Amino acid sequence: MMSRNSGCRCGEFIWNGLKTVIIENDILRIEILAGKGTDIVEFLYKPEDIDFMWRSPIPFHNPYLFPITKESKHGNFLDYYPGGWQEIFPNGGTSCEYKGAVLGLHGEVALLPWDYKILEDTSEKVSVLFSVRTYRTPFELEKIITIEKGNGYIEIEEKVKNTGGQNMDFMWGHHPAFGKPFLSSDCFIKLSNCKIKVIPGDGKSLTNLKQTEGIWPYVEGIDGNKVDISRVPSEKDNVSDVIFLTDLKEGKYEIINEKKKIGFFFEFPLSVFICLWFWRIAGGSYDYPWYGRNYNVALEPFSSLPDLEEAVKRGDQLKLKPEEELKVKMKCGVIKE
Repeated sequence: MMSRNSGCRCGEFIWNGLKTVIIENDILRIEILAGKGTDIVEFLYKPEDIDFMWRSPIPFHNPYLFPITKESKHGNFLDYYPGGWQEIFPNGGTSCEYKGAVLGLHGEVALLPWDYKILEDTSEKVSVLFSVRTYRTPFELEKIITIEKGNGYIEIEEKVKNTGGQNMDFMWGHHPAFGKPFLSSDCFIKLSNCKIKVIPGDGKSLTNLKQTEGIWPYVEGIDGNKVDISRVPSEKDNVSDVIFLTDLKEGKYEIINEKKKIGFFFEFPLSVFICLWFWRIAGGSYDYPWYGRNYNVALEPFSSLPDLEEAVKRGDQLKLKPEEELKVKMKCGVIKE
C-alpha cells in the first residue's frame, strides 16, 4: 500500500519478484526497480497520463529467475533490459577487461539488486536512499531520490566510493530512454552547441547520416544534405544511430513535444558527465536484439566515451584513491508550456 492517498507518498511492492519502490506527488509518479539496478521504468506526468520512459519490446523477467540459453559475449544487460532509465557503472559500452575483471555491456550495477531505506515520508517530501556494492570491482554507490509536494521534478544526490586498497578507474553514466506516448516527430532536442560524432554503423542498421562529425544540431546526411538531428525522426523513418556529443557548454538538455506542449529536462554536473551519448532508433535496427521493433531516443550523460579499457588508454576515465568518494547532484522532470 501507499503511505497515504494525498500529498507526497511512497509505496513498496513486489513486481515480477523484484522489490519495487514508487514515489509520487500530485504531479509525478516514479516507479523504481530496487531489485534490479534502480531502473526507473515509469516517469509519469499524472495530469495528462504521459509516461516519458520507453518500454523495451523484450519481455521483462526477474534476472535471477529467468533462464537464458547462453550468455552473450557482451554479457546479460540486453536480456534483462526493460527500457526506462539505468545507472551505468563502472563500465559503459561493450564488454572489456580491467585489472583482471571482465566487465560486460554497461557494467555491473544495472544488473544488481540494490538495498534501500526510506529516509523521509511525509505529505511534503519523500526521500529514499538506495545503495549497492559491486561484485567484480571494489565500489559502493549510494543514491538519494527526492520528490517534494508541488514539484514536477525529482532531485538525485549520488555518491560513489572506492572501497578497495588500490587506485581504481571507472566510467559512470545514466541511460534514460524516452518513448511513446511522449515521443513523436513533434519532438525536438534543445541543447547548447557541441561537437557531434556519428560512429560507424554495425552493418545491420539503417541510417540517413554519414559516419562523420559536425556541430550541433547539423551533420551531413548520406545524400549530401545537412540533417538537423535535434528533430526526432518519425516512427516510420527506418533509421538507427549512435551519436556522441562532446564539448558541451552546459550540463543540461530538454526534449520538447511541440504538439503536446510538454517536455522533459535533465540537469547534470558537467564536471563529471562531460559528454552525451545519443541513441536514436526509428525501426531501423535489425537482427538481435531489436529486429526492427524500436522507436525510442536516449540522451545519456556519461563521464567518457566507451569503454573503460579504452577510456584508461585515452586518459579520460574517472579515478578514485582508496576510500575516496565522488559526489554528484542531478535534477530532472517535466516542462509544461
